[in-house]
Amino acid sequence: MKKVLPIVVLMVIFATATISVSAQNKLGHVDIEHVVSILPDIKKADSLLQIFKRDSIENALPYYISEYQRKDSIAKAATTPAAIKQTAQQEANQYLQMIQNWDQVSQMEYNRKSQEILGPYFSRAYELINTVAKENGYAWVFKQDALMVAPQTDDLLPLIAKKLGVTIPAAPPAAAPGNR
Repeated sequence: MKKVLPIVVLMVIFATATISVSAQNKLGHVDIEHVVSILPDIKKADSLLQIFKRDSIENALPYYISEYQRKDSIAKAATTPAAIKQTAQQEANQYLQMIQNWDQVSQMEYNRKSQEILGPYFSRAYELINTVAKENGYAWVFKQDALMVAPQTDDLLPLIAKKLGVTIPAAPPAAAPGNR
């Protein structure tokens, strides 16, 4: 009996430890872009990005074209001194390069501004995810679409929406197989 008691005690300790370890490994998933999309003031950021696109990016190309034409005409004018011609030609070539690569240049500028404006929203979303995970006992939170195979996890978006006091917009209905 004296030998059985320590074994039973060890089994109880092992079972308790296993239960507490498995309870700490609660798994959840969330898409940070969805969290950002339900933040109450995200429409303000979207509006700022649209204004930037309209006022800065869309107006820049015509400006670069006119500057290229102006610098090119200075470089080609017979009365322009040689030193000025060389500088004007270099500047015209820079404008021409920007015009030729406008899609890339404009996309890089939009991405830069987008990161500047949306950065605080993503930081806030990360904080919300961490807070909700801790408050609800989640040890692991994944971005579900990043995993090829994963065990069933809980979606944290409804918990985050509840914490924010917002409702999650309904997803658009999926297209019928024959209507694509």
